Amino acid sequence: MAAQLGLALAEEVADLQRTGTAVVQIDEPALREGLPLRRGERAEYLAWATRAFRLASSAAVSATQVHTHMCYAELADVVDALADFDVDVASFEAARS
Repeated sequence: MAAQLGLALAEEVADLQRTGTAVVQIDEPALREGLPLRRGERAEYLAWATRAFRLASSAAVSATQVHTHMCYAELADVVDALADFDVDVASFEAARS
């Protein structure tokens, strides 16, 4: 299912680029919430989430800026995965920290 959503979002990105859009924002709103409690399961989960995100942004050409936004105060467990998302701009909201 994540791959199908990623493909649908990639089509949206392609459509937006055809209209001249130069900046798109793609969010992964449940990255932290879905993180397994068992540390041994986290690497597989984060790799899966990264693949899905990168599929969603795969239609973006180099001239299109890809942004993402996260609303979490604690990102230590997912920061490496966020780097692998390969976005141009990542913004983080820490309103509850």
